[in-house]
Amino acid sequence: MSHTRRSFIQGALASLALGGVAHAAGKTAGKASKALSFLVVGDWGDGQSRATAGAVAEAMGVIGQRNAISFVISTGDNFYESGVDSTVDKKWRTSFEDIYSAPSLQVPWYAVLGNHDYGGSAQAQIDYSKKSQRWTMPGHNFAVTRDFAGSKADFFFLDTQRIKGDNLLEILLHQDAERQLSWLDQSLAASQASWKIVVGHHPVFSGGRHGDSKLLGERLKPILDRHGVSMYLCGHDHHLEALRSERVSYFVSGSGSRSRPPRPHAKSLFASPTPGFLLVSLEPGGGTASFFSKDSSLLYSQPLRI
Repeated sequence: MSHTRRSFIQGALASLALGGVAHAAGKTAGKASKALSFLVVGDWGDGQSRATAGAVAEAMGVIGQRNAISFVISTGDNFYESGVDSTVDKKWRTSFEDIYSAPSLQVPWYAVLGNHDYGGSAQAQIDYSKKSQRWTMPGHNFAVTRDFAGSKADFFFLDTQRIKGDNLLEILLHQDAERQLSWLDQSLAASQASWKIVVGHHPVFSGGRHGDSKLLGERLKPILDRHGVSMYLCGHDHHLEALRSERVSYFVSGSGSRSRPPRPHAKSLFASPTPGFLLVSLEPGGGTASFFSKDSSLLYSQPLRI
């Protein structure tokens, strides 16, 4: 069976299954309270594609309400083309506050920096955390713990622009890489959480234009494998994709406003150029990861394991 046909069938079956779950959760508060649900969106702050970003945001609001999300994760490239200049830059209003205005999206937004964010002031995005009720970026890397239904999920956020390198000069300039990777290694080793989730902007694996990151594959992937990380969430490539390597699930959610067609990848389970986002729902014994389009349609869903 071809990869495309297999993905289509998996998505269709998942659509039926998730539709039933979503409907039941909406009617049974007890069942909904057992899950920790959140959205993942990346590469969204685009003034040139405002209509697309607005449609994705509207769909996020619908799915967010339906699944009682607790927070949103932004996988970077938060503001095109060149980040923000300050904490009072108008892009905060026009590309964030006014776009993601649905009631269900008025929850914490845990954000990482992308390469385009470094065209402006990275520090301004960190400092905006002090002004905003929901924007949360306390540093270049940070951790968040969420307890739910007698279980725990630990999230580790990285600034991969300061880790990845495509050539020797870039690697030498990113002297923060060792500090972040050491911090992640030690933090994951100390974590007792059932779910360990790592977030960065750049993919380890991707069928998109940028593709796999050789340095992240060599330096970051062994840390994820060694400590039993459940998933790595990223953006950068402007599409939606689910991949798997060893026991780690890799999800690319980078089509919050712009999109490009992906290429085949040996580790890919699903890929789509559709603008959209990811919904993750965790329970103590398992979970699901589901991609949705800008019209709130389910594209693909897969089970998650601890």
